[in-house]
Amino acid sequence: MAIVNSSQGFWPVLTNSSFRRLWAAQWVSQTSQNTLNFVLIVLIERITGSSMHLGLTILAFTLPGVIFAPLSGVIIDRWPKKYVLVGSNALRAVLMLCYLAVLAIAPDPTSAWVLLTLYTLTFLMSTVGQFFNPAEAAAIPFLVGRHHLMTANSLFSMTLALSQVIGLIIIGPLAVKLIGIEATFIVIACMYALAALLVTQLPRDEPRRNRSGAQGSWQQVKSELKDGASFVVMHRPVLISMMHLTLIASLVMTMAMLAPGMSARVYQLAPEDAIIVFAPAGFGMLLAAVALGRRGGRIRKQRVVRVGIAATALGFALLGVLAWRFQATNQRFILDATMIDLPAASAALILSSVTLSFLLGLAMAVVNIVSQTLMQENTPEQLRGRVFSVQFMLNNLVGIPPMLAIAALADLIGIPQTLVGISGIVLIVLVITFRLQAKPKPAAVPQVRSESALDTGRAPAASLATDATDASVSAELKSDNSPKTLRTAPLISDS
Repeated sequence: MAIVNSSQGFWPVLTNSSFRRLWAAQWVSQTSQNTLNFVLIVLIERITGSSMHLGLTILAFTLPGVIFAPLSGVIIDRWPKKYVLVGSNALRAVLMLCYLAVLAIAPDPTSAWVLLTLYTLTFLMSTVGQFFNPAEAAAIPFLVGRHHLMTANSLFSMTLALSQVIGLIIIGPLAVKLIGIEATFIVIACMYALAALLVTQLPRDEPRRNRSGAQGSWQQVKSELKDGASFVVMHRPVLISMMHLTLIASLVMTMAMLAPGMSARVYQLAPEDAIIVFAPAGFGMLLAAVALGRRGGRIRKQRVVRVGIAATALGFALLGVLAWRFQATNQRFILDATMIDLPAASAALILSSVTLSFLLGLAMAVVNIVSQTLMQENTPEQLRGRVFSVQFMLNNLVGIPPMLAIAALADLIGIPQTLVGISGIVLIVLVITFRLQAKPKPAAVPQVRSESALDTGRAPAASLATDATDASVSAELKSDNSPKTLRTAPLISDS
């Protein structure tokens, strides 16, 4: 989520009707996806009561991001973005009805074939989503032009983060609580249909002709991913920011995975009642977004990130202690008028959990927002696309093993102890951050040339010079055929 420092703010892009439709479709589609993720977690918790099965569910909707995200770019470059956007939303609306069919015809919802079918449908849903997100990002320059590109990207990044909070922590729990899982599936299907309808009004773009064929396209994808990874590894500020973004993405998914189990096994509530405990975290994230959007330009970013990571580690440790106390005292979580009749110690325990949830969401959002901004500031414009592709891949790839391990630990040793263990992992990241920032590495200046060689079947030509390393960096620039060298702004070293 970027911090926008503009006197006009988001107004120039919001006056663009085509952009508004795409933005509205993003809100609806991303919120639907995150709501579905929570509903599936609750459904699997009801069926199995196992954190390990919850981990498999999360694996089903994160694994496609590792497998298909790089490949989706090849298809998106060959098809009009409008058709990809409409088709991906419409197909997900149909898949939502398949969930209903499985639950309707299953004589025993706890049977193995039902679980396998649910995992398969979840995998397919996430696979289709891998085509929507990059097509959406690729359509932004076509709709708003180069001048407003940063503002539009900032708005989309903010929406991506907020839709995760709203879907996972607010709408998902509320919908399951008020109308039930089956009705929620119908609502999500309608939301995907609405997103498809919104993007049908977009202008049709003409995809760029690719003369190198499918094999050349795949080689180009691999080359660009390699370029992005090389840039990240060689630029320490970007590497540190990406590590922090991957950490927060993993923690958010871990909280979503553990939330129904905490509600049922720790707080003695129904799985869908997790909103009572974790809605404060959502409000904390929203407060951080608003506060940094107004005052973000005045902070010392790296210091704020370090403080946020330390607060996150402390928050998970205290949350584990409070969860252990709930289990030790057999205290049920109550947050209504009857709380005044509870003993003072019990009321303090409940209020402390709510306050801690709020502060934990606030700290995690601060780390996410500021780290995203630091990464944007330290990445040249012509490399941002591939660097962000590396980030999205890492969010899924790096997060999968810890989530599966945490799910197994939650079943083996208990949720309170697992939360304390998560705190230890966050502290390790904080120590690594201090060590990396203590020894600044000289920054490289990318040397980017035009990509006229692509039309003649050659690989993109580029070079990235450093004091000790010569790495290849390719860039897509729409310019004339004469080689050019682009200098970027000095990398920011905000300590």
